[in-house]
Amino acid sequence: MARPRGTKKQREADRRLLTGAGRSIGYIRVSTSGQEENGHSLAGQTERLREAAAREGVELVEIVQDVGSGAKQRDGLEDVWARVRAGEAEGILFGKTDRLGRSQLHLASLVEQARAEGISLLSSDEGWQVRRGELVNETLPFLIAFAQVERERISRRTKEGLQAARKRGVTLGAPARNTELQDRAAALRRQGKTLQEIANLFNAEGHRTTTGTEYKPTTVYRMVNRVDPAANPEGGHRGKAIAAA
Repeated sequence: MARPRGTKKQREADRRLLTGAGRSIGYIRVSTSGQEENGHSLAGQTERLREAAAREGVELVEIVQDVGSGAKQRDGLEDVWARVRAGEAEGILFGKTDRLGRSQLHLASLVEQARAEGISLLSSDEGWQVRRGELVNETLPFLIAFAQVERERISRRTKEGLQAARKRGVTLGAPARNTELQDRAAALRRQGKTLQEIANLFNAEGHRTTTGTEYKPTTVYRMVNRVDPAANPEGGHRGKAIAAA
C-alpha cells in the first residue's frame, strides 16, 4: 500500500480545503460592549469585515465576537480556530492585526500556527496576511511589534494618568452607587415586594446599574443589604432570598 503523500499537516490542510475553500469565519473583539473609539465598535468591525469579504471574493460563514479584556482568554477566538481546523472554513477574517492577538507573543504564535497548518488570515484593514499557509504580508512581523508597542504605550499613559489623578486627590474606583435607589429598594422590600418585582420596576423606569446593565434580583438583594439587611429574608442571595423572589 502506497504511503500518503506530504506531511500530516499538509494532508490535514488539503482535507480542510475540500469543504472550506473560499470560506472564512469572521472574528471581532471589543474591550467593552459600549466601546466605540477608533471604529472598534462591534457594528463598525462587522461592517468592515463584510466589505472585505465582498472585495476579496470570500464567503463569510459567520462572525464570532468576543467582548472582554484583551488580556483574558478569548473563547470566541478559540472557537473560530477549532472550526477552521474542522474544515468549516479555510481561514479567519478579522479587523486590524492588533485586534486579533492579546500580546506580541500571542500574535506571533497565531501567525506561525496559520503558516504551519495552511490556514489563511485576512485583515479587513490590512489585507491578506497569510494565505493558505503562505506569508503574504512580509511586514507582518513589524506590524506585530508595533501592536505590542502601542499596547504598552496605552498602558503607560493609563498608569501615568492614574498616578496624576491620585496626586490631585481624585478618588479612583467604581462610580458612587445610587443611594436614593438603594433606599427605595429597601423600602419596597419592607413592604413585601419581591426582588424580581423591584428589579422589573427599576428596569421599566429606565434605571440601569453602574455598569450599564439591567437590574436583576441578585443586584437588588445586594442594594437592600447595604441599607437594611433585615429587609431581606434569611438565607442569603443564593438561598431563600432569591427563592422567595
